[in-house]
Amino acid sequence: MDKEVVENLEKNNILKRKVLEIEDLVLKKHLKEAYDKVLKMIDYINVKYIKAKYNIDLKDKTMIDATEVYLKRDKFLFRDMQAVNCDYNDVNFADMETIDVEYLISYADVMYEHMIKNVGEFIK
Repeated sequence: MDKEVVENLEKNNILKRKVLEIEDLVLKKHLKEAYDKVLKMIDYINVKYIKAKYNIDLKDKTMIDATEVYLKRDKFLFRDMQAVNCDYNDVNFADMETIDVEYLISYADVMYEHMIKNVGEFIK
């Protein structure tokens, strides 16, 4: 996986471990599992950020719940979460390619960079 795609995520030790797991799965061609892990990482980042920024506990940690929080509070993250959701709905799990995983993780990286600029490091 291109290091520029995950440069912000790799600055955090917790997220770096998750990225390394995803990279390992991609190398082994377990692309669906890697894609699912990226989705879970995005959910994890959203839960942590929403708690840090808005003091809201997301009991149901879905993309839709995070997207709804961002709808009224952060247009940048709202648009990115919409794109992630659209990608998830459009991806062909039967014929997945490495680029599908890289595309999704690039969204996670850009979103995380935006979040860090807003609140500082929030995943410890």
